[in-house]
Amino acid sequence: MKRIVIRKDDKILSVLSDGQSVRELNVYDSDESERFYTIGAMYIGKVTNIVTNLNAAFVNIGNAPDGSGPTNCFLPLDDLEPNVNAPDFKPYFIKRNNPNKVCPGDEILVQIHREPIKTKPASLTTHLSFPGRYAVIVPDSDALSISKKITDNEWKTRIRTALEPYKSTSYGIILRTNAYEADESEVADEIRHLTEVCKSVLDAAPFRTPFSCVYMPSPLWLSDLRDMRSLDEYDEIVTDDETLYAQMKEYLIGEYHFPEEKLTLLQDASAAALYNIDRVLEDALRKRVWLNSGAYLVVEPTEALTVIDVNTGKAINKKDMRTHIYSINREAAAEAARQIRLRDLSGIILIDFINMPDKNDKAELMKYLGSILEQDPVKTTLVGISKLDLVEITRQKVRKPLHEVFRQTNGQM
Repeated sequence: MKRIVIRKDDKILSVLSDGQSVRELNVYDSDESERFYTIGAMYIGKVTNIVTNLNAAFVNIGNAPDGSGPTNCFLPLDDLEPNVNAPDFKPYFIKRNNPNKVCPGDEILVQIHREPIKTKPASLTTHLSFPGRYAVIVPDSDALSISKKITDNEWKTRIRTALEPYKSTSYGIILRTNAYEADESEVADEIRHLTEVCKSVLDAAPFRTPFSCVYMPSPLWLSDLRDMRSLDEYDEIVTDDETLYAQMKEYLIGEYHFPEEKLTLLQDASAAALYNIDRVLEDALRKRVWLNSGAYLVVEPTEALTVIDVNTGKAINKKDMRTHIYSINREAAAEAARQIRLRDLSGIILIDFINMPDKNDKAELMKYLGSILEQDPVKTTLVGISKLDLVEITRQKVRKPLHEVFRQTNGQM
């Protein structure tokens, strides 16, 4: 896998290629002022309003970077309560007017859970977390839990023993999938670093004024390089921007021991031109996607969901129609999964495949589609086939989809 990271206008583009096609295309704001809403950032917020019919509080975390005035972010009241994972949880109130309920004027330590989406405000949480590559530190817990994707019980037993000295009643440790078979000393070093960061934030928070930012994680484009997949999967990371190169060198090599020979700075060539990034962007914003068979997909995002329609197009009619239709649908399934990742589509996704009367063909197609969707680093669930023969998929929202990031005019950015 090769990752290309470039700067284009006021954006940072991160493209993942397997050598034959582009697998991921992530776009980030390069303007530091846009980091106000960075997921994981922590602020001293002030409660401005309680809306009982929404069971939520609105919390001001400061003036918005666009100059529109004070923010009002969404905080579910249920988020202030303990849960199964943190039965002793208590929110970090800096100032509280009533010990029994949340009131306007209360000051509380909150973390950005989801960035603003269209007309919806940013969403906050009081269940704080400090994520790293191998582990996540969560205050007000004393548990050591391990990703459910790790099924090696022998390794689990060994790592629990190795990390016993780092357990504390003040914080919990969640081991991520990346920790599996990683060097135990590196995992321990990261846990030690994250606990120090956690302690410094919580110690400083009571002395900070409202709207102060008490913790800002690494830029999202950098942490995604670390988190979206194993660093071992990268054959090379390429950029033509000296500033981006310096940031990656300090972060990936300095903190995570990424091999320096795999990080390349192009000094006499444009990465955008060399890897045809403009064409990649253009294709990723098109409504119609052609397949090698001559069939095509129509990708139609709407306010509520995304619909992907499979059409036979120019595909030559074969005598064995059953085999022909199945072949087109199988090709369409692979491309639909790629487009979902490439465009960063999320929420409810419906795929309307060409009708297949044979139940065995449907079952085989669903098995094939499911195996591809499992490779998506973002949580993606194949729900099944509805009574209308529409394939239902849900995908976790991590960031804005590509079509929202760029304005589209005839497929152009």
